[in-house]
Amino acid sequence: MVGMGKSARLLDPNVPFRPAGVPFFYGWAILGASVLGMASSMPGQTIGVGPFNESLLTNLDLSRIQLSLAYGIGTTISGLTLPRMGRYFDRFGARLTGTLVEVAFGLALIYMASTAWIYDGLRPTDAPAPILAMVIITLGFFLIRFLGQGVIALVSRAMVGKWFNRKRGMASAISGCFGAMFFSVSPVVLYKLVEWFGWQGAWLACGLFMIFIASGACWLVYRDNPEECGLEMDGEPAPVQAVGPTDPEFTIYREFTGPEAVRTFAFWAFTAAFALMGIFSTAIGFHAEDIARELGVTSRYYFSLFFWMACVNVPVGFLIGWLTGRMRLKKLLSAMAVSMGLHAYGMLHLSESWGVGLYIVSGGVAMAFFGNLMAVAYPRFFGRKHLGAVSGWSMLCLVIGSAVAPLIWSLTKTALGDYSPALWGFMFVCLVLLVASLYADNPQRRLSPQV
Repeated sequence: MVGMGKSARLLDPNVPFRPAGVPFFYGWAILGASVLGMASSMPGQTIGVGPFNESLLTNLDLSRIQLSLAYGIGTTISGLTLPRMGRYFDRFGARLTGTLVEVAFGLALIYMASTAWIYDGLRPTDAPAPILAMVIITLGFFLIRFLGQGVIALVSRAMVGKWFNRKRGMASAISGCFGAMFFSVSPVVLYKLVEWFGWQGAWLACGLFMIFIASGACWLVYRDNPEECGLEMDGEPAPVQAVGPTDPEFTIYREFTGPEAVRTFAFWAFTAAFALMGIFSTAIGFHAEDIARELGVTSRYYFSLFFWMACVNVPVGFLIGWLTGRMRLKKLLSAMAVSMGLHAYGMLHLSESWGVGLYIVSGGVAMAFFGNLMAVAYPRFFGRKHLGAVSGWSMLCLVIGSAVAPLIWSLTKTALGDYSPALWGFMFVCLVLLVASLYADNPQRRLSPQV
């Protein structure tokens, strides 16, 4: 009982300091912590796995299709567990969940650094043992995808949704811009770590950082919601509504549970867009070095394109964040579908200067839509009470979509000689999404007495 009392005190919102006592609205600290939390998830994102893939192929005696299959299996299993983790987030809050998951993620990265040693120690002879290698690496992919891309990303995004309402668009714009910068810079940083310390040393360093630095930062800064800290959303009382009708686009009439949310068309339209963006980003990140070879450029040059996309993302992200607070989200979803299609078309023509420009600009715009809409859509459409559960179902779709992407692209390359058929298929699905976006109305509108 004494130990439980100490644990409870450690999780008291006013320990080690009172969020209500800081000289600014603490939600902005939450926003900064959320961005850093997303940054810490990068070794578990596909773009963060890409710099290690060639070393895994060599040291585990695997073919590209076998490695893609292991990645797909591990990622799919991780996605199936995320809805339950969303409910745990709703129950235990951001602080406890984030702290424990960062520690677990660090251990998972240390495991990834050890996969070659485990493989060499367990195989009976010096001959390749692909089944053993696939089992070992599938477990590793499951752990880093579940903890990094899944839970850490879920906690970081959902936490911000609980602290902002009217200023959610501004908060998502700031978060999306800085998040895109981290997303773009992370593969370059990880690639340099692999060059300096070797692939195992790079993963080991990342794991130790999560265990001793990231987890401590989560405990220090994360708080679940403003009410437990004696604060209000946005840091101020909601303005008194003038006599007259309220805008149903920005009013919560009902708190949707996870199962209720997934029965709405809007959930699937927006989730499909996020999953498509995840599929494309996963595929080009996982096969980054092979794509660079196919294009006849160095890996460093190819990774640098992500940095230039971030430069586009920053100003566009602020504009989109501003627009989310002033217009219906389905119109922005339509624009996102167009930008994703142009992004894929630009990639088909990266050998030409206009294609590089189109790829960079449309990619930066698509990422800006992704970050902003994912932060704004679910709390606006379904409320805050079950936000973790709703986000868990969304992350399930995103993670499973990203699971099959590398395998599809590997099979396309093997069967047809290059990646272009997969790109054309992606553009067709973006066209379907564009049509679906026209009907993706906010479910709260149906509950408004004005409708």
